[in-house]
Amino acid sequence: MAGEKIKHVFPGGNTPQGFYSYYEYVIPVNATRIFLLKGGPGVGKSTFMKKIGQVMLERGYNIEHHHCSSDPNSLDALVIPALNIALIDGTSPHIVDPKHPGCVDEILNLGEYWDEAALIKHKAAILYYTKEISRSFQRAYRMLTAAKAVYDDWEAANSEAMIFSRANEKIAAVITNVFSGVNTVGYGKNRKLFASAITPAGPVNYIDSVSAGIPFRYILTGLPGTGKATLLAAVAAAAIAKGLDIETYYCPLDPQKIEHVIIPSLDTALLTSTPPHNLSASEAAATIDMNECLDQTIIDKLTAVTDYDRTAFWEFFGKAGSYIKEAKKLHDELEKFYIPNINFSGVDELWENTLARIVKCCEKQ
Repeated sequence: MAGEKIKHVFPGGNTPQGFYSYYEYVIPVNATRIFLLKGGPGVGKSTFMKKIGQVMLERGYNIEHHHCSSDPNSLDALVIPALNIALIDGTSPHIVDPKHPGCVDEILNLGEYWDEAALIKHKAAILYYTKEISRSFQRAYRMLTAAKAVYDDWEAANSEAMIFSRANEKIAAVITNVFSGVNTVGYGKNRKLFASAITPAGPVNYIDSVSAGIPFRYILTGLPGTGKATLLAAVAAAAIAKGLDIETYYCPLDPQKIEHVIIPSLDTALLTSTPPHNLSASEAAATIDMNECLDQTIIDKLTAVTDYDRTAFWEFFGKAGSYIKEAKKLHDELEKFYIPNINFSGVDELWENTLARIVKCCEKQ
């Protein structure tokens, strides 16, 4: 196969609602095979998946890296779309269990390769670090909740200045442009994921990856509360109603709010460009500035409100990030108790057997 590549996404994220999962969209329910990797920290689940992915990439297959929002250098899942095969980390906080045991899903238990007697000696320390990691994440989620509350006020202030007739005109124009000449039937499917995440390294996004190779890119800009998500939701609904399969990518601050829409069959992407993920409009088919729907007179009157909200939002947002970073440091310490007490030769043997099974699927294909 030509044109092999890696697509990067996040299947879950750190949000004001805690860890929010779109794991059910990692791979369709009619998958050929789903390998659920179980085992604690440091057992090598991410490395296991990366090595499988590298071999399949070298064999010419496109793959998907589904990154961990609490450590973007680690994988929570690997997907080989052409084979309809996935490997998924099924441990906390994204616990995944087999839905169709045996015929589709199976568990690969890397925990079988622990030296349990050695780990028991470190029980007190393991319990301590596990509790502290949980506390750090809970603090982060509380800070994100505060940031979201302030952001809501920021949105509400700007909404007071909205000229909704202009916004509706923009939405109608975009739908006309995107779906001109589309005459399909049926009902499309929507795959939901995250293109960005709040991580120990700060905000990280893979917007360029999810929209790679898409020639028609609409870039949406505008202040909070100017209707960007409303426009995207309208486009997504129209695409599904016209029988088109789409991918929607959600906002970590509000995991039910659409930030980006990809319509592969139309070679079209609608992408939101706002801090902390500002996008270049140089190669965009069009830039849609929702600030054009604001009454500037009202905006000027509300400057004191929006200035405060902006400052407070970034303060809470930054504090949440510092707690997530602290959780990562604690997790690294926790792994130190596991890594020396794992039989990695056994893990390697399991990896080789799993790879052989996947390769056999290639041959059948």
